[in-house]
Amino acid sequence: MAIPTWAVEALMRGVGSVVDKVPPERIDQLRQKANQLLDDLPQTAARGVETVFRGAKAGKQMLQRWSQRHLALVTPVINAAGCLSDHRLHGVGLSEPLVELASGAIHSPLLRGEAAAERLQRRLNRCVGDHDWGILVATSLDAACLAIGLTRHTRPLYFHRAQSSRLPSGTAIPDAFVPRDSLPASELAIHEIGSRDGITPNDASNLLPGAILIAVDNGETEPVWFSAGGRVADEDQLKVVLMTACGGIGGVRGEPLPAWLGSIHPSPRLVADHLGRTDGVEHADLVITSGDGLLGGPPCGLIIGSRELIENIAASAAWRALEADLVTRAMITLVLESGLHANGPEHPVALAVTTSAENLRHRAERISVRLAADDSIASCQLTDAPARLTPSGTWGIASRQLRIRHHHKTATQWAAELSAGVPAVLAQVIDESLSIDLRWVRPSDDSALVAALLGYASATGDESPVPDPDPADPQS
Repeated sequence: MAIPTWAVEALMRGVGSVVDKVPPERIDQLRQKANQLLDDLPQTAARGVETVFRGAKAGKQMLQRWSQRHLALVTPVINAAGCLSDHRLHGVGLSEPLVELASGAIHSPLLRGEAAAERLQRRLNRCVGDHDWGILVATSLDAACLAIGLTRHTRPLYFHRAQSSRLPSGTAIPDAFVPRDSLPASELAIHEIGSRDGITPNDASNLLPGAILIAVDNGETEPVWFSAGGRVADEDQLKVVLMTACGGIGGVRGEPLPAWLGSIHPSPRLVADHLGRTDGVEHADLVITSGDGLLGGPPCGLIIGSRELIENIAASAAWRALEADLVTRAMITLVLESGLHANGPEHPVALAVTTSAENLRHRAERISVRLAADDSIASCQLTDAPARLTPSGTWGIASRQLRIRHHHKTATQWAAELSAGVPAVLAQVIDESLSIDLRWVRPSDDSALVAALLGYASATGDESPVPDPDPADPQS
């Protein structure tokens, strides 16, 4: 509303009385000060508006993060922990053809008839390459181990202490074959032999007749402990090798590894390296491995071995509950048929393995520059420790890491917050610093990784994201 006349007159008189008391030499100074205040007024107002918008944006991001965390059925993950088979993950990324196959199979009803199942099984067996071998697909690696344990009847199982480890699910290997809560202690018949400091030829002596010998391939020079002495095998014994990383099936003995696996040290073996060996060293009767990981398939367990043993397992009453569904079996069939022996397979793990260490170094440098510009980051250093395939195996591959410290958070607290965010970022805590390994991080996820480290809900272009490498630039 308008200011009353009497108020205007009172204001004028007040201003006039003030002016009358000001010395003439101060009039110019007051005029300059007034002009300065008028000039600064828009800037002050702009800063206030900017503060309001910044607060509103932070509130929006907090609401976004909360809603994504509580409503998302699947949380996207950036694996920066440096281990491909991290225990917090279920499987690895799949290629586009596999996703399309699964999507098409889900949209279209699948025939569960006997003829369709036999046709799919024949294709699977052809992937093995030897007419004396067969293959089964279980719902998981644990299920594949349990399938053998449930068909052992009363045969005792033997494990070597030097190969004691856990499956990616966290289950101890002996418990995967025979769950300790399923039978009385007197009927478990699980034996651990040898010592943790190594394997000797005498460790495999004096075993009970008909024993099942479980060996673990963790990348050691001689993974099959029951062949350490090259002794004559007991025909009644069943020898099983559990491969924690599989380079391929390899139906032809002596078939070379895919070229891209040469970057991993030691090179992962083929299934054929453990089956049907004729060089005087004892071979395995069955091999268990995972369908994901380096194979690039969906999470599942594979049992490969002599056709007779495979058919006995498939005929057991328990197998119907342990067998993978038709979609998973079709996907793993496509993986095995797609030719992993080509130089450039199109699944995410192969693409990550073929990324050069120089490429990782350039990406790490760009990310470190972006992080160092933020006030919340206390320090950021680059390291070159190798990345790993499995937590307990010896396989390694050249990589680059960022060791970061936060001004206000401990590394443990920071890592916990990142793993609970959206996307979830998996990292390690080393020497009170947060370690971000780039080997298993896709270049397209670099911007989202920086945004998560700096506490943003997402990197959508207005947070100065890290530019993605140019595929045509060998230095990117």
